[in-house]
Amino acid sequence: MDRLDTLGLAKKNIKNKASRTYPMILLTAILCFVIFLSSFLIISLKNGISSLANRMGADIIVVPEGYDSKITGAILRGEPNSFFFDKSVAERVSKIDGVEKVSPQLYLATLSAGCCSFPIQIIGVDLKDDFIVGAWLTSRIDNKLADNEVIAGYNIQGNHNSEVKFFNQSFKIKAKLDKTGMGFDESVFMSMEQTRKLAKEYEKILNLPIADNENLISSVMVKLKKDADPVAVLKNIRAAFQSEGVYALLSKQMMSEVSSNMKNILIYVYILMGVLWLMVLLVLGIVYNFSIKERKREFATLRILGATKRKLMNIVLSEIYIINLIGAVIGTVLGFCIAMLFGPAISLLLKLPFLEPGLIQMIYLSLASLLVGIFIGPVAASFALNKMYKTELALLLKENE
Repeated sequence: MDRLDTLGLAKKNIKNKASRTYPMILLTAILCFVIFLSSFLIISLKNGISSLANRMGADIIVVPEGYDSKITGAILRGEPNSFFFDKSVAERVSKIDGVEKVSPQLYLATLSAGCCSFPIQIIGVDLKDDFIVGAWLTSRIDNKLADNEVIAGYNIQGNHNSEVKFFNQSFKIKAKLDKTGMGFDESVFMSMEQTRKLAKEYEKILNLPIADNENLISSVMVKLKKDADPVAVLKNIRAAFQSEGVYALLSKQMMSEVSSNMKNILIYVYILMGVLWLMVLLVLGIVYNFSIKERKREFATLRILGATKRKLMNIVLSEIYIINLIGAVIGTVLGFCIAMLFGPAISLLLKLPFLEPGLIQMIYLSLASLLVGIFIGPVAASFALNKMYKTELALLLKENE
């Protein structure tokens, strides 16, 4: 026989009122799904901008004039680009007052063709002068890359000693970067010399000046002395290269633009969450209010049979908790799966630094979503429950006759 204690009665009531139960489960599931994904989005964007700010390394970035948006796309989103100027720029920048160290880089975009595993950004670096890539390395390596060795970004398929192919040449992955939330995740780093060799292969497909000129680089990452004023050094660099087709930008300027774009997105996310909260609270409140009203005869009968007001309250609350628990689990699990499966796609769509939460953060986020879904029901039904508790339900039999 079925148990007729508080929990048993609650389960029977839920089973017998499917038309009332399923819509409330659906509402709770939608709420938890949106809360989980919205929180996942917020945390990932904040992690991304925090990672960019903490480990960017460069205070100033020097590129060919007109290519500031290209370097931003390459660094933040991994958009393959190729652009060049003379490497003497790095030497001249290093002599400007306030500059502690410079690190030249060479950008080469691979093709989506049979010659390459996949279209990505190849970045030539000199590890002896580098202070950018090393900040994200998952393991220590020596300051030299052999001709057949590369450092792979986090999202590049393959592990240590795996091989990747560019321009019909195979390369061994010597090390991988930790997840950066930036375009470095989709980039491959190799020595300057090897990048130039690849450019000669590239010349067979597209005519690039780097293939014939070994003095070309793409950008100069600039690290300043601790007491240097970034704005003053920036002005000095721009003055030194006036009318030479060289442009310098502050990395903080790039980050401020990213932060501004991120804030605009987050405003819409917060508005969506607020509207959804109000909508679900209102709808659940109305549904629970009508549900309790239409069950007055049932409650009155239970009161006559000896049930106390607290017993009735416990039955109704048990129903609400069970319904919302089911909805919360469905919504949270679905949100978790979508986040895991489509996190990289969301990152590409937003075109912003996007660093997904770790497993521990995801577990905490799931628990928070579950708690919100479970307790929103009692909150929404609080008015109706309070009214029910204050009413002597046994008298309602006479009202309904």
